[in-house]
Amino acid sequence: MAQLLLMFSVMLSMTFLMGKSPLFLSLIIIVQTITIAIIVNILTLSSWFSFMLLMIYLSGMMIVFIYVSSMASNEFFPLKYSKLMAFVILSIILLTSIFMSNYHPKSDYINILNLDLTQTTIFKTAKMFAKPLFMMTILLIIYLLLAMIMVVKNSSFSSGPMRSAK
Repeated sequence: MAQLLLMFSVMLSMTFLMGKSPLFLSLIIIVQTITIAIIVNILTLSSWFSFMLLMIYLSGMMIVFIYVSSMASNEFFPLKYSKLMAFVILSIILLTSIFMSNYHPKSDYINILNLDLTQTTIFKTAKMFAKPLFMMTILLIIYLLLAMIMVVKNSSFSSGPMRSAK
């Protein structure tokens, strides 16, 4: 199940590269966020962290969506597939499937899987900072910090409104 979700995540990332409309890109990011939240829920066996991650990302995406929809015009976005882009997507999917078939995470996840589910919340929280997940947790923390800084810089009162009223 997790491998299928990872493949779907890679396909969404490739679709993101082909998008040109800001609203379409926002939709892809929202679907990618839901996919990552499901993967985190499967890996940590704790739904509260994935729920909080999903809520924080979706609230940030709502702010970005309001900003972009006020700035961008309502244009339709035709999807144009080139042969080169299709070849790149197909080769990345093939390489990812080969990597996933040869990857055996038993040695990396042995500490997480050995934790008893009846243990206290402290031990459940420690799962997300264990060896296989700590890099993803640090990446998410940095991303949220940068998103918060960008939103604050974009909405400063001294520069006036983002779009003038007509």
